[in-house]
Amino acid sequence: MEKENMDVQQAKNDVLIMADRLSSLYYFMVKSILQENDEETTERIVRRAIEEYGLDCGRRARKKVTELGEPITLQNYRLGKDLPSVGWEKKKIDTGSENVKASEVSYCPFAQHWKELGFEKWGRMYCYVDQAKYRGYCDGMTCYHDKNLLDGDDCCIVRIVTEPSAEEEK
Repeated sequence: MEKENMDVQQAKNDVLIMADRLSSLYYFMVKSILQENDEETTERIVRRAIEEYGLDCGRRARKKVTELGEPITLQNYRLGKDLPSVGWEKKKIDTGSENVKASEVSYCPFAQHWKELGFEKWGRMYCYVDQAKYRGYCDGMTCYHDKNLLDGDDCCIVRIVTEPSAEEEK
């Protein structure tokens, strides 16, 4: 298959289409589980699925980084190609530490869709994928959501902290 050159705006539009589809799939799956179960059971099922999904994402990122011959470090997580580079509006936050990485997300297509549907509670559960994916990548990494659009904040602040001894190779 011949590769097409695509401009950034077209790539962003394509990513947003996929984000809309994925957030819709999650919405309808959770709604279907709720139709068959009470909220407590549904929450347990959804949390378990998000945890397993996140761990898998982290392990896949770890595998990609390892295949590149790079050490498993906080700085190298990006090499695992976990998320698309377009579609979300975000910027790095200078933490002043090699062991802490943070970003501010002012636009998340998932959050936008779930807010439009009044699905904040269940959409917010999806965000716990971040905590699981960093654990799947490296046991010594902890992810925090200091702010979240689905909690009513004006942005998401995602902060990842790693213990220096947790990074396998320096």
